[in-house]
Amino acid sequence: MSRISAQTSYANKNLIVRDLVLSDQEQIHLLSVDASHIEAKTLSININCSIGGGQLSGAAALTETKSSLDTDVRVTAQKVSASSLNKFLIPPEGSLSGEIEQLSLNEKGVINQPRTWSGAMSLRINDVHRPEINFDRSVMEISVGQGRATLLSADIVQDKNEFYLRGTIELPSTFEEFGRTPANLEIAGTAPDLQQLMGRFPVQLTGSAEFAGKIAIANATIEANLNVTANAVGFANGTVDRLSSTLRASKTVPPPGSKKPWFADLRTAMEFDLTGIRYREYVVDSARGSLSSLDDGLGFDQVMLRRNQNELTLRGRYRLPEEVGKASSQPAELDVALNAPEAGDFWAIDSPNKISGPLQMTAQIERKQQVANGQISISGSNLKMRDLTVQRLSTQASISNNVIYLNDCSATLNDTDFFYAAGTLNLQQPYHYNGKVSARVANLSTLQPLLRASGNESQLAGSFSLDWEGNGNAQSFKDSGKLKLVLEKGRYGNLQSLRANIDASYSPDGLDVPIIFFATGNMDFQAVAQAKGETLEITKIQLDQGQARFASGYISIPLVWRNIGTNAVVVPSSGQVFVVFQSENLDIKKLFEDLGMKPMTSGTLNARLDAQGTIADLDARLNVQVRDLRSEQWPKMEPATFDLNAQAVHDRLSISGKLQQIRIQPLEISANMPFDIPKIARARKVPDDTSITAKARLPRSSVNFVRQFVPEIEQLDGELGLDVDVSGTIGRPMLSGAGDMTVNVARFTNATLPALRNFNARLSFARDALTLERFGGELAGGPFKMTGRVTFPKLTEPTLDLQLKADSVLVARNDTLTARADADLKVTGPFAAATVTGKVAMTNSHILKNIDLIPIGLPGRPAPQPPSARPEFSLPTPPFRDWKFDVAITTKDPVLIRGNLATGGATSDLKLTGTGLRPELQGVVQMQDVEATLPFSRLEVSRGSLTFDPSDPMNPRIDLQGTSVIRDYTVRVYVYGTVLAPEAIFTSEPPLAQEEIISLIATGATRQELSSGNVLAGRAAMLLVQQLYRKVFKKGEPTQSNTAFNRLDLQLGTVDPRTGQQQATVRFKISDRFVFTGDVGVQGDFRGKLKYLIRFR
Repeated sequence: MSRISAQTSYANKNLIVRDLVLSDQEQIHLLSVDASHIEAKTLSININCSIGGGQLSGAAALTETKSSLDTDVRVTAQKVSASSLNKFLIPPEGSLSGEIEQLSLNEKGVINQPRTWSGAMSLRINDVHRPEINFDRSVMEISVGQGRATLLSADIVQDKNEFYLRGTIELPSTFEEFGRTPANLEIAGTAPDLQQLMGRFPVQLTGSAEFAGKIAIANATIEANLNVTANAVGFANGTVDRLSSTLRASKTVPPPGSKKPWFADLRTAMEFDLTGIRYREYVVDSARGSLSSLDDGLGFDQVMLRRNQNELTLRGRYRLPEEVGKASSQPAELDVALNAPEAGDFWAIDSPNKISGPLQMTAQIERKQQVANGQISISGSNLKMRDLTVQRLSTQASISNNVIYLNDCSATLNDTDFFYAAGTLNLQQPYHYNGKVSARVANLSTLQPLLRASGNESQLAGSFSLDWEGNGNAQSFKDSGKLKLVLEKGRYGNLQSLRANIDASYSPDGLDVPIIFFATGNMDFQAVAQAKGETLEITKIQLDQGQARFASGYISIPLVWRNIGTNAVVVPSSGQVFVVFQSENLDIKKLFEDLGMKPMTSGTLNARLDAQGTIADLDARLNVQVRDLRSEQWPKMEPATFDLNAQAVHDRLSISGKLQQIRIQPLEISANMPFDIPKIARARKVPDDTSITAKARLPRSSVNFVRQFVPEIEQLDGELGLDVDVSGTIGRPMLSGAGDMTVNVARFTNATLPALRNFNARLSFARDALTLERFGGELAGGPFKMTGRVTFPKLTEPTLDLQLKADSVLVARNDTLTARADADLKVTGPFAAATVTGKVAMTNSHILKNIDLIPIGLPGRPAPQPPSARPEFSLPTPPFRDWKFDVAITTKDPVLIRGNLATGGATSDLKLTGTGLRPELQGVVQMQDVEATLPFSRLEVSRGSLTFDPSDPMNPRIDLQGTSVIRDYTVRVYVYGTVLAPEAIFTSEPPLAQEEIISLIATGATRQELSSGNVLAGRAAMLLVQQLYRKVFKKGEPTQSNTAFNRLDLQLGTVDPRTGQQQATVRFKISDRFVFTGDVGVQGDFRGKLKYLIRFR
């Protein structure tokens, strides 16, 4: 608790407070409240204070009138942080932002009589950054006097984006008259960077835009005009090359107390024109249209989309409602016409999903007094999608008195394959319908293109037929119909020789399915089902694998078919139950294979289920035994045995199970809970207030059994044990017990993986929480520790509150990389949608990999290519896909680059945000003191960075600039673009063409000099000697910036200008200014020179 002191005085109804210190940033120097003239209904207030790093002073004189206050207010402020005002003003904490550079306010007048106002205001505010508004600076000037307010300026600047407002308004005599008195307002703006303008809005745009408009009020009528143009507008999955739009609107403002609807006297007109529209794989050349409104009538006068010769036209009218809740029942008209001689033009040229061919559509629909009428027609011929061709497509439908008549909906693939549907549907409750559907496909591979279009590459084959006919009410389950489905010689993916036969009929009184048959090449299932009266009976259940019968059974349960879809009881508690189902020696692996699925486990399953009694008093027993249980994922796992027994007697369910394997002690589980089937059926889940008693126990065992699952572990020494009890209810579980695990040492066969030592964990279970009493160890000498707890507000919905701290733990190590990191992370929230926050700092890390900094290659080799595919950066598996991240990734000390081709360091300032499914990485990786070895010189990097953008985190932007001195040339390199599409610019002094510079960097000679075979041989020989030297004598050592090879240059086959004969030239760079050269002729004569270099800029 802090102490506050100040000097105060009070005399003649005048209170004065001086030097009131509220904090280091807030201090009231003077506060005076003068009520000495209160009898004259006058009060004066003066204040002078320091706040938010600046000064604020003000004075106010308030005089009471008959119905309001006559005010005289003066306020000045300089350099005040707006956020500091949150503590003293009405807006909530954090609602203000920026710095008030200067404020001057003088105001006089009666509060409720605007026409008496006079004064001026000047405001300059900087650096306002809020989610809803974001700008660098704003200037506002307002003057008020003689019944008029003038907005002299209101300018907002956001980097390159600028906005301006100017205007005047005649002040009314009362507040209620605002909006009816004459006024003029002009607005204008330019936004070269729409992405910055949108800020954190849900809809993100890129590109540039300009707008200008006017708003005027005369004779109580508001008139507005606005013009907008935009270029290269980008949005999610799409772009628009150019956009222009004009809006005109007018409305007569009703007097106070008027009962007119909101749209009365409202007139609008809007024209828009968009060109070059692309959305995902769809393309439209232009979209033009006009909209207008008059009072309650809103019209689409004409909206036209064009793509080459294809046109889509829309027209419509709509009657605006007085109440928003009645919008769906208002009168409306809509006309649609599509004339597409080539529908495939609406897709990108390389789109695999485009539908090509002629397609036409017309539709006229109207709704009056909530009754719909109209007609729809669609036709096409020889429509192609991938390898699928639809010879004829036809749809003819009409709407009359809210009834849709589907007269014909058919698609013909060839002479034998077709789809046909017809029927009616009443759009009014209870939505009565009748219909008929037929389909025939002699070879399902014909539909393979449709499957591939959805991203499914599974093979499809077989013949298929479907016939359905039915009628009823869609709102209630009062339907009648027949279904016949036959599949022969089918194939789907790995499932082959598929056969299916279903023959069913249904009515409000019952269900009859005399044939249920599914089969694959080596397995078949068949049964008969019938629902009649108050019983659902499934008989002749049979599952065969080849010639052997592995499962059979009979099921009879209470089910009142006629009550489905009503509030009446569907499953009566007094209904009789009789179930017998038995499976013997079922081969689990073979079952997976027969179903076309990859086997996850193998073994032999025996199971028997017996149930009798009533739903309210059920007596049921389930026994399951699995022998020789193995995992196909871990082939080295020893076989296990699993036994499960469940019994439901008198509304109680008891479960016990045991998993046994030679490497561990038996794992035993047991549970007991109420089993009220009617209650569960009504809740459609196990209710939260269901009590439960459960136990899981694993006697202390060696952790060495883990090697069965992770064969990469070479050595593992430790123990673990578990003893946990659960009581309470499903909604409020109560836990007790503990689990512990120790790992003395764990080593991997891969020596690059860090060894785990001294790991010790103890988990305690108490009430509704699991607490980590101990959880930590060492990874290659770096200690780590996790603390926290997992609470169970519901047994099925754990909530995490964990914290991980690590100190220089080894996270990666191989021949080219050693990475250690400090970590301080928190994981909080529900397990299904947790939040990860904190920071990770790289430390004591280095890279020994040869890094090519510029996109050129060595002589005779192609240039380095960017990655052919974008790296995956996602966690699509639940629950991690829905986890949220807010993690800072920095470098405690630079990551050292120590390769044969480059030395230096790298620092990072990154932020990992987003979700597991769509993570976002934002920030910069900077290079420090980087020097790179080129084939015949060195490159000193003066600036280098990778900038990560959340929209494309695996394709950062490159910004690299460096300088290299090659012989007498100074070469400057600039690499830009992205990692997946890098580009480079080369300049030199003295100037050379780009091709000459690249040749000089790669070979140490220009293209003209390389025309001599001897010079090329000399370049290759010099390069070969350098590589041999590094591999033999400098293997594994980082490159050095001043080695003899970097300063030595050998040229063979050059021509002596004095003799015209060939010679060999050696150049040795002594310093940046002095170079020694020596020439040896074919006759053995030698000449040496010492050069001094002078460069002119």
